Amino acid sequence: IQYKFSNNRTFYSGNNCEKVFANESEGKQKGLNQHHERLKLLYMRKVLTPGESKLTIGIPRSLGMFELYPFWHAMFTACGFRVVLSGKSTNRLYEQGIHTVMSENICFPAKLMHGHVFDLAQKGVDRIFYPFVVMEQKADSHVRNSYNCPIVAGYSDVMKNAIDTVERFGIPFDAPAVSLNNEEFLREGCREYLATLGVSRQDADRAIDSAVRAQREFIAEQHCRSREILRLAKENNRMVVVLAGRPYHSDPLIQHKISDVLADMGIDVVTEFVADDQDASVYEELVAATQWTYPNRIFKAAHFVANSSDNVHFMMITSFGCGPDAFIIDETHDILDRKGKSFTLLKVDDVNNIGSLRLRVRSMVESLRFSRKVEVDKPFITTPPFQDADRRRTILGPTFATGYTEFFPTFFKMAGYNLVVLPMGDKECVDLGLQYANNEVCYPATIVVGSLLKALRSGKYNLDDVAVIITQTGGQCRATNYIMLIKKALVVAGFENVPVLSMALGKSLANEQPGFKVDFKKMALPTLYTLLYADCLSRMYYAARPRELQRGKAKEIQNKYIEKSFPLIEARQYKGLQTLLAEAVKEFMANMDCNKPLPQIGVVGEVYIKYNEFGHLNVLDWLADQGVEVVAPSIYNFFMNNFVNRHINKQLHIKPVDMPLWLTDMVYKLIYRLAKKFDKICAPFPYYRPFADMFHDAELASRIVNMAANFGEGWLIPAEMSALAESGVKNIISLQPFACISNHIIAKGIEKKIRKYYPDLNMLFLDFDGGTSEANVFNRLHFMIENGKSE
Repeated sequence: IQYKFSNNRTFYSGNNCEKVFANESEGKQKGLNQHHERLKLLYMRKVLTPGESKLTIGIPRSLGMFELYPFWHAMFTACGFRVVLSGKSTNRLYEQGIHTVMSENICFPAKLMHGHVFDLAQKGVDRIFYPFVVMEQKADSHVRNSYNCPIVAGYSDVMKNAIDTVERFGIPFDAPAVSLNNEEFLREGCREYLATLGVSRQDADRAIDSAVRAQREFIAEQHCRSREILRLAKENNRMVVVLAGRPYHSDPLIQHKISDVLADMGIDVVTEFVADDQDASVYEELVAATQWTYPNRIFKAAHFVANSSDNVHFMMITSFGCGPDAFIIDETHDILDRKGKSFTLLKVDDVNNIGSLRLRVRSMVESLRFSRKVEVDKPFITTPPFQDADRRRTILGPTFATGYTEFFPTFFKMAGYNLVVLPMGDKECVDLGLQYANNEVCYPATIVVGSLLKALRSGKYNLDDVAVIITQTGGQCRATNYIMLIKKALVVAGFENVPVLSMALGKSLANEQPGFKVDFKKMALPTLYTLLYADCLSRMYYAARPRELQRGKAKEIQNKYIEKSFPLIEARQYKGLQTLLAEAVKEFMANMDCNKPLPQIGVVGEVYIKYNEFGHLNVLDWLADQGVEVVAPSIYNFFMNNFVNRHINKQLHIKPVDMPLWLTDMVYKLIYRLAKKFDKICAPFPYYRPFADMFHDAELASRIVNMAANFGEGWLIPAEMSALAESGVKNIISLQPFACISNHIIAKGIEKKIRKYYPDLNMLFLDFDGGTSEANVFNRLHFMIENGKSE
């Protein structure tokens, strides 16, 4: 209904479309919108004319380019190249590339990049450029690391696999690996790439100097403009909203013009650059590991707002399916809540639901206008550190995988600690994990958190005499922050007096635990022998299980030889352990049909879901029950790929190596030589598969992915797929948690490229979470089994 008033103003009531029927207050001063200003500052740059340039470089206006475009534009322009941006994001542009999206549950900003690549191809550029940026620049020395999101870092691999611009358009897609947190490495990486374009070292150095200046100026201007808007707002008593998010959330299509909505209401909008990069006070009360550049910036922005006047407020935009945000959200909420500030979270995706977003934003703004900041200073509560006096405590650890976790208590006993491995997860664990941890964390985190809470609630343990433990990887995967999820869950559930231990190698992750001291050098040899021993038993078990003469005998044999190994491991009797393995070989063979050919299905995937029976619905044993030989790669691969990564980090100028490569290569050769001894012991077993040479498998993977892909399992998944295919396994399943952002890149994302090398390969990608349909999983597996039997 339209109402007209004598002063010529109109008002619309009822259900209406705000794009057409907008009730705007005439004369209201619009707020300043730094998101708009940021886009102008970012992309409005001088471009060489075709006559001036030697080459045209196309850059997609997406993902990491919302932060780093000034650098790359300046570098290419200084080299005499013409830089062409893809068009502004629109629904039509998005629809151009949607048919090439490899994973339906990936975030909208990633899906949108497909359309930008098609747009560049239509513009007729000579080359398309989107680098593999592993590390962003560190904002300050207090952060642990400066990783990029795996999607932002590695989506070029998906683009090259899903679209294949060379084959489709005749346009090369350049994705050199670069690292921004080390200027020497950055320069080396850029020099090597520019050399492929015919740029001399001298010209490259000048271009890189120009690029570094341009990027510094862009960041500095963002900080200055934020402070200027804050100053003006304070002088004029105007409301300010810090609208934080990833750099690409400045894209109007991705953010659904939320910043415009706020500005139209007379509110000044600033970005997360509002915080001083050198202010490290936020880290004093931060549980999360500061591993990622953009989350670190959001933490600082939240801390700034929490300690600002009651006229400065915080809103955060997040995209559906954003893995790191699952822990950022909780931490950001806590930072604000401790100071009595509200936290507004706005989730966006490709559904244009601007009406509900506007309503949400307006409701929040109106509530903020009529409320005042309550002086609150809630104490920072977290679990206590593990002190020397806590060495007496029983340490509770979650089950990782049958056949491996059983050895952990022996190792802890050797180090002077008492570890109890908890039972395999179950439905109750999942429910508890969902109740006390963010519901968007990956499935392994949900199970782990729930398993620990179930044990603490069980009444079996004296809460003053227990601690809990979890591993930490320290890489780009969000598993690095499982410890934060556990600490928060324990506090909320009332177990804030239980210490939480981190089991991590190196010093990149800090958890206060002075009472937990393990001499890893002394533990290295027994760990290595045990790992090889456990892998050998596991391989023989999966080959013997579908061929066993008496049902259940293969599992009985595996359990028997696991238990018999404990005293030998503790006594460091390695020859005795090898003798025991030889006995196991004979017993497996005596209780199976050694001449029974069976279809084979190889297994790859995320390390927890791949080996955890509850996590993957026990599909491996189910396959064995269907008469399938499961070929599961060993955990040996997961640890040994680190030796290859040292070479990759040096060759691609990603990270400095802490030891000479000749030394780590010598260690690798010694370990590989020992693995060959275990292979020799197991050689009589007819279906035994020897341990891999990881350098050989890395060569196979390098044809398929950028070897800088070291998030999650990284290049190890295509390496294992290739190795399985090379050995004659034509059916492979990839098991991963639902919405595992790392595996979007190096599993589903590279399917087409894998098939290019192995056209007969049949692949099935299975995602798991608490709501996974068993019927769906096993129906899909039935089709694969039938395919295997027909070969």
